[in-house]
Amino acid sequence: MFRRLLSALLLTALPLANGCYDSHFGQAGEAPGEGSPNASLADIRARFTGQPVVVEGDIRVAGRVTTSDRAGNFYRTLCIEDAGAALEVMVGLDHLHNDYPPGSLLLVRLRGLTLGEQFGVLQAGSPAEPGSGYATGFLGSKAAADAAVVRLGGVVPPEAAATTIPELAPSMCGTLVRIPDVGLFGEEAPVTWAGYHRFADAEGNLIQTYVRTYADFAGTPIPEGRGSLTGILQQDGTAADRYILKLRDETDFRLAE
Repeated sequence: MFRRLLSALLLTALPLANGCYDSHFGQAGEAPGEGSPNASLADIRARFTGQPVVVEGDIRVAGRVTTSDRAGNFYRTLCIEDAGAALEVMVGLDHLHNDYPPGSLLLVRLRGLTLGEQFGVLQAGSPAEPGSGYATGFLGSKAAADAAVVRLGGVVPPEAAATTIPELAPSMCGTLVRIPDVGLFGEEAPVTWAGYHRFADAEGNLIQTYVRTYADFAGTPIPEGRGSLTGILQQDGTAADRYILKLRDETDFRLAE
């Protein structure tokens, strides 16, 4: 029943009506109105066709926050994850780690939001500005955020899924992963975290890291040596089998003991 409903309501793109949400932000444990999920992130991901679409039905998903904007590498967005599937919510507000700390359980009401995909990551936000090149836009107001996102419960620290570079797959994009035993490739220290950097495992498989130049740790030198990398998985736009880890802060690279 749900699959038919989701197909009918989710996979038909219609214009998003202009309007203003007016909803009180629910405190942890409170969910005004219909405050429980009726779809899984995996369902939404599986039925997304690749083109931006406006959700018209009352579809609600839940997941725990895996990101933090405290260090500035995630800008006005947060990612939630449940059972190996993920969604990036384009909230459009600063200091999201205060209201939605990592590990908090969130309900996201998708009605009226636009679903899109950027770097392989499923996103929910407003329609993208014409010509912007982005899949979605920011919600951009506290009222819109309060209408779409509700905290359901306490905080459970997120745990990254351990994997290897050859095991990475497009379906994992947006999730928090940890890759062991990698080291900086093709560059000599000292080099800072800003921009893109390649890391290689013992077999020579490569993955890139990405850190915004505005992130607090962008100017921090990358430690010498091998260790584990943790971050939100994205696809490299140049090839479907190339991946990027977007780090949350400098502690996402831990040297081997």
